[in-house]
Amino acid sequence: HKRTRSLLKKERRKKKRQILARLREAEENKQHVGTEDEDDGDDLQQEIERQRLHEEWLAREQKAQEEFQLKMEKEEAARRREEEERKMIEEWRQQELKEKEKDPEQVKKREREEAVQKLLDEAESQLENGGVWHNPEAPEGYGTEKDRANCPFYLKTGACRFGERCSRKHCFPSSSQTMLIRGMFVTFGMEQCRRDDYDTDASLEYGDEEIYQQFLEFYDDVVPEFKNLGKVIQFKVSCNFESHLRGNVYVQYQT
Repeated sequence: HKRTRSLLKKERRKKKRQILARLREAEENKQHVGTEDEDDGDDLQQEIERQRLHEEWLAREQKAQEEFQLKMEKEEAARRREEEERKMIEEWRQQELKEKEKDPEQVKKREREEAVQKLLDEAESQLENGGVWHNPEAPEGYGTEKDRANCPFYLKTGACRFGERCSRKHCFPSSSQTMLIRGMFVTFGMEQCRRDDYDTDASLEYGDEEIYQQFLEFYDDVVPEFKNLGKVIQFKVSCNFESHLRGNVYVQYQT
């Protein structure tokens, strides 16, 4: 009987130790799970923060891309607009040139102006190369103004206001490089100047521009004919209002 009680006590102590061991193990497991839960919570919070920051960066990047795209579209639209304006101006200029070329009067006017400009350029070239631009020299033995027998007006211009009534001598050279055609260039405006004393309003309609345009037409008509006779060095027209000088044409040849 005593032995039996001893065995029972031993068994109860064993069970008690087992229960205590299981309780300690359960407590330890509970603490370990709590720590893991806290770690998992911290990791989750950090992941949520990283995701939020990433979404904010994506939003900023998208906005920057949209602003850049809008800027590029505006610049491209402005470039196309400028290119269209440039093309329109160029087309308008080309059309204007074509219309001018189709107009015979404009073509003739441009050719006359180019011919006159060419003559002026040649004169400037002579000056640059040491040449002298002046009226042609009188032929040898033609006389001088110091000789009181010679008419000074005739010596200078080849014309005299007194004509045959002049008391001085008019020496006509047998040969000369310069040809004089009296009164060859006549326009209505120049003729009208003689009537200014009687009709002052009429001459206002004919200014220097009209006379110049008529000179260009005259130049285009007659200079080619003069060039058939030799190389023309100078071609001058007198627009002096004096009757003995008005419209006189002077043509100087090289030889």
